[in-house]
Amino acid sequence: MKFIAFNPVSSIFLLLCLPVFNKSNDLLDYTSTSDAAETATSVVNECTTGLASGGATPDGKPLLWKNRDVTNMDQEIHYFDDGRIPFISITYRNVLPDHYGGMNAEGFALENSNSYNLPPGPAHNGFVDQGDDDGKIHTLALATCRTVDDFERLLDSTNVVGRTLTSNYGAIDAYGGAAMFESAGYEYVRYDAIDATDGFIVRSNYSYAGHSLDNRRVDFGPHRHDAAYLLFQEAVRNNELTPLTLFQKIIRDLSTDPIEESYALPYHGYVDNHPYGCIPNYEAVCRESTRGVVVMQGVCSGERPDNGIIWAMCGSPLTTIATPVWVRSGSVPEELDGLNSSRICDRGIQLLDQVYVLQNNLKSVNTWRLRNPSGTGLWDYTFPLETWVYEKTQAFTHSPQFSYDRLEAFQNEMARLIADSLESWHPTYPVTEVSKPVFWESNLILGWGVPEFEGQEEGVVPRGYDIFRSESPFRTGETGERLAIVSDTTFTDTNPLSNGGFYRIVALLD
Repeated sequence: MKFIAFNPVSSIFLLLCLPVFNKSNDLLDYTSTSDAAETATSVVNECTTGLASGGATPDGKPLLWKNRDVTNMDQEIHYFDDGRIPFISITYRNVLPDHYGGMNAEGFALENSNSYNLPPGPAHNGFVDQGDDDGKIHTLALATCRTVDDFERLLDSTNVVGRTLTSNYGAIDAYGGAAMFESAGYEYVRYDAIDATDGFIVRSNYSYAGHSLDNRRVDFGPHRHDAAYLLFQEAVRNNELTPLTLFQKIIRDLSTDPIEESYALPYHGYVDNHPYGCIPNYEAVCRESTRGVVVMQGVCSGERPDNGIIWAMCGSPLTTIATPVWVRSGSVPEELDGLNSSRICDRGIQLLDQVYVLQNNLKSVNTWRLRNPSGTGLWDYTFPLETWVYEKTQAFTHSPQFSYDRLEAFQNEMARLIADSLESWHPTYPVTEVSKPVFWESNLILGWGVPEFEGQEEGVVPRGYDIFRSESPFRTGETGERLAIVSDTTFTDTNPLSNGGFYRIVALLD
């Protein structure tokens, strides 16, 4: 087996599948991949969230998680200090007044998801003249609250004027508090994790106290809730609900059927009219619109509140890596909050073109580009690196030589390593001995050997070869676009598909 390493800055990428010699005279199928166009599928602000008490985790530390599903890809992680309690939170690029999930120096952490089955509030209040007020509520709470009870009192104070956005707010603190607040326009219901089965709570975009629970609409996110709940439950009962489990088993879950188990990747098969091995993730936990992730790992009771870690994925979890930051460091790395954007988020956006494919105006995740038997997928590269960062962080925080003065340097080193690694990753594709593609300027040149068929007379060779191309893998009986008939065993595609393509070579026998 040969391997070709190819720089993804160019317009063509290559994956060559094993050749097929059979009675159909099909010599081989191979695929080249490139930018996946944007789908017309509409998305709305929907998030999937969860929290767990210390009693549900192996180390006794509470966890708070949010997949941030929004239309704006440009996300940053900000350090904010206006003289009250400093905090770190996720937000949009260069948007300073509003924040949407983070932790402060007192160990209090907060996040939310929209809830679509609660009674609404006013069109405007003391936070906003119009629009959603959750960004302002986050900022106020993270800058002033020390406990989950403090946040409840903040909600009490806003019950009078009302909240413009109905939300499920999840909160943890450094004193054992972990609760979900289903906040309607003028009232809320509190659920404590310690009272929940297995000690955890999951929400998508509906509230248990709201209406329509017997007929949950799709935009409520029923599958995302159910899938995340089952994965949380499995992790708790196996005593493995750690941040790493959240990163690699829950946050990135691509299952889309309410009764479907999580897909084993790469996926072997078809989902509806999508290409082979491709999964539509519009309603998965890891959605097309998931633009960032925060996981707040709290502290055990009696531990320093500012020991809490914010694990941030600045960008889609499909293409980025969880990066640790601490409020005590007094900053966030420039790779998460640069002069104009987040370097990690920018690279994650670029890599989305490697992950998604578009066919018949249907967008889906090509799971073979995430994982494949040759170990050349993006996740084959990023998961071991993410595991290394996690274990390195665990070793650092538990080292006898640990020093708080080194927090900033350590988080900066991890962020720089992650950004450098993501930028240096290039797909490496397996190539068979029979077919030898060559890249020359903007052309793609194929070469293959003369096939041998069962019962073929000695010395008889094909009189030529039909070349076909398709945007998706060839199904039985399909030929795709016919490009040419050639008499020898080479072909040059001078105008490859900009979004990548599959090629089929068919031997012509007399």
